Amino acid sequence: MRRLEIENRRTFMTLPRRCVQFAERLLLLFLLLVGWASAIRGDSVSVNRGSDPTGPHIVFLVPEPPHQASIGLARQLATLPIQRGKLTLIETKNIPTADRLGDFLARTLPEGDPADWIWIHEGAATADSDGRKIAVPTVRLHASDDPGLREIGSDALGTEVAVARVSSGPPSGMSSRGVVSFACPPGTPASRQIRYTRRWAIGLLRRTGSMAADAEFRWERLSGCAPRLIALYDAEGIGGAGPANLERIAAEQLDGAGVYRVCGEDIRDGALAPAAGVIFPGGSGRGIGDGLQAEGRQILRDFISAGGGYLGVCAGAYFAASGLDNYLQAIRLKHSQPWARGRAMLDIELTDEGRAFFGGEKTVFHTRYANGPVFLPDGQPDGGDPDFVVLARFKTPSTDSRGKIRSEMVGEAAIGSAEYGRGRLLIISPHPESHEEHHGLVAQAIQWTLKSTGRQPAEQHDEESE
Repeated sequence: MRRLEIENRRTFMTLPRRCVQFAERLLLLFLLLVGWASAIRGDSVSVNRGSDPTGPHIVFLVPEPPHQASIGLARQLATLPIQRGKLTLIETKNIPTADRLGDFLARTLPEGDPADWIWIHEGAATADSDGRKIAVPTVRLHASDDPGLREIGSDALGTEVAVARVSSGPPSGMSSRGVVSFACPPGTPASRQIRYTRRWAIGLLRRTGSMAADAEFRWERLSGCAPRLIALYDAEGIGGAGPANLERIAAEQLDGAGVYRVCGEDIRDGALAPAAGVIFPGGSGRGIGDGLQAEGRQILRDFISAGGGYLGVCAGAYFAASGLDNYLQAIRLKHSQPWARGRAMLDIELTDEGRAFFGGEKTVFHTRYANGPVFLPDGQPDGGDPDFVVLARFKTPSTDSRGKIRSEMVGEAAIGSAEYGRGRLLIISPHPESHEEHHGLVAQAIQWTLKSTGRQPAEQHDEESE
């Protein structure tokens, strides 16, 4: 009996040790797989070849986008009509520093395939190589000759630009012509960072003969990137983490979706042509309207009327309505004053229509609120919008900056939907996108806006709140 107890004790002492060893091996295998997958995605290389191979070889390094479904600079440049040479696009998680750039390219590019030019998209940067603050779009040049960067930038960007010559030649002979880095001032939205670098690069590609002088970037060509494209506005009037949260929801929870950032200039240039829907996050509805300008607002109305989807959160909800002259005027409701009803964590409750819309057993959602619109019945022009469907109402109030409890908002619309022409709009006053547990609700909202009755993407061609 005593011997049996000892043997059993040894067995129980051995079993945990074996479990630990097995778990350690599984953990090591997992880390290796994660590292392998990250390396593959972090060193993603694509080549856009021209029909004439005698042209220059241009290598372009760009930061990896936040999600696999995000359509960033590299995927946009991959649609360009290269006619001579080739454009090699490398997406990497971390842009290498100057002293590591040579080793990085040696590992990434095929042997015997040297670059004539190396271009780098740095995004937003605080200072240039001499420590001077970057206040305008800036190019840092490592080359003996300047291919007209200032002239190209001024023409293509339509704004003041700066060219800083860092050295008279490429570092360590990495390319035959030089290295060009593109940087934007801090606070430049991602959409405009991409726009500036894309337009500067197109000017250079024309100058080097890689693209024909009349060749253009066409938004319609993005239709090959994903079955359903969603444009995400992130420029004037937008603030906080809304764009990042909403991009994550659309990219991770909607099958077949591709998300790309846009600013007002992009929309006026046709960025909505391939899109099935558009998202406007929080910030300032007035600022959004100013950023789009009258032309952009009309383009957006036409987009929705033709069957496009619209999701507006907080400021995006203000902007969809009719409270100010520079709003979209797609929903015939005016927000009630005072608009600043404070910031709080509060409850919203689904209506019967909302329960049928979202499904599931949960009917009350605890969510962040930050001065989102409240549409009180009094003072609505023509009695309000009869086609507006309330999907959720405020169950608890906010408290404004003066300590007043805004009880008048209880029972009023927190989430609602409407149709405009053949398109659909859904607006959300609070911020459920701020909470991971509510991402499913937001994904359902986006999904609904995309199921319009008629719009087809264009064919491919050769707030603070108010």
